[in-house]
Amino acid sequence: MISMIKVKDKLISWKWLFATLPIILFSLSNRQSMPYFEQRHGVTANFWDYVLMPLNDGYLIVYYILPLIIFISTIYINRTFEYTKLIRLGSYRKWIFTKLKQLLVIDSFFMLVVIGSIFITSINTPLSFEWSDVAKVNQQGNEILYYLQLYFAKPYIAFVLQIALYILTFITLQLLICILYVIYKKQSVLHLVNALLFLMGAVGFKVFPASMTGIMAINYLSLFHGTASFNSALMPFSIVMIIFAALVIVANNIDLRHDNIKGYALKNLPILLYMLLCLMGILFNVGIYADGSMSIWEVFIGTFIGTTNEMFSLIPFAFYIVVFLGAVYFVQLRLQKYLSEMSYYTVVRYRSMNKWFLSWFPGILKMITVLLLGLFVGTISVAFLKGYSISAPENLFEILYHFMINGFLQLLVYVLLVIIISFATKDVFKSFVSLLALTVFMLPGFRINNLIPIGLNSMGYILENSSVFITSVKLTICVAVETIVLLYLLNKKDYTL
Repeated sequence: MISMIKVKDKLISWKWLFATLPIILFSLSNRQSMPYFEQRHGVTANFWDYVLMPLNDGYLIVYYILPLIIFISTIYINRTFEYTKLIRLGSYRKWIFTKLKQLLVIDSFFMLVVIGSIFITSINTPLSFEWSDVAKVNQQGNEILYYLQLYFAKPYIAFVLQIALYILTFITLQLLICILYVIYKKQSVLHLVNALLFLMGAVGFKVFPASMTGIMAINYLSLFHGTASFNSALMPFSIVMIIFAALVIVANNIDLRHDNIKGYALKNLPILLYMLLCLMGILFNVGIYADGSMSIWEVFIGTFIGTTNEMFSLIPFAFYIVVFLGAVYFVQLRLQKYLSEMSYYTVVRYRSMNKWFLSWFPGILKMITVLLLGLFVGTISVAFLKGYSISAPENLFEILYHFMINGFLQLLVYVLLVIIISFATKDVFKSFVSLLALTVFMLPGFRINNLIPIGLNSMGYILENSSVFITSVKLTICVAVETIVLLYLLNKKDYTL
């Protein structure tokens, strides 16, 4: 309660009334143009039409609402940062979350100002809890109302969700600003953030193509733009909540030494880049292969279609290399570490090479399982959030079996091959290069009836009605042969460290 009073005393005052003027003028402009639309189409507007249109208008948001709330937030953060309070709180983490609670009060008051301004201009309009006839007219200039009534059963539901999206995005941006201010402690950084956020909103709104929906700020502020761009009402909320959760994790660890954080980030940079590439690839492929009539399972197959005897495309081929051979690359890095640390003491400790091998190899099997589950859940979630049908096809079992079981066996083939070449040549790098060279057998004309077990987990085989169980037999035989060779190498009496 004391914090709320301090927030009110320091920032919330009668001066906020001036902020209502542009909103009132903008809303009045919409109200004056509505009678012409009603007359031309023979329809009648109601209260929610006058409320939802300015709340979702891209120009009002990116050129006034967003810059204003960011400016207010940065001014408040800068003015209220005091080392005495920081000492009393005991950590930067506590300071960030204390400040975030106060900013939430500011956001709530700001939204009351915005809503109040719009409500004032909507006085003496027909009140109804249903969509008006105006909202059902699919004409240029009426996109906001038309799309909202398609996705939401009642106008007040769209209103509540729009306010929630505002608050969620505001508090996420404010958390980002707090974290940056704690790291750099410079007012110039806040000004730079202000400028970048404004440019991202303004430029993205008019310059970025429709394919770049993920980085357009307006999609996370306007319910209409977000829903229309992602073809899902859940997607804007989900993305912002994921970003917010990531920032919360950063804030919780903000008191760690910066050199440790930097070292941790650099150490895990390859994994972070790999995860980012996988996510970008999933989003890209879902957009390419999906249309409104497809189910999430068809989208899933299209995303991991890979290459087959009959189908080849450069993008699926490249995505397959990134996802599956990229995972093997991390196994190669781990293997390099194990081999570099191996010594006669290691052999004495484990008493045999077999026990040494079994001390770390199960961890790689777990990594493969987690990867496949992550790819599956991630792709299905993205497809679901984009609004595709969840109807189960007749061959659902084959789809799941091929991706999980054959995917596991195929990755196991790759991993064992890398290990064998590494043990045989004492050079981990050669093993990964050899595996990359074998991808030539995924190209058209080189598959030789799938004699070489490379890329057999491509989901395109589902479309060709190939037997997933025969594929399992081929991969199992290959794993068995590789296991025998590996056991021979591990048990060689003249094996040198």
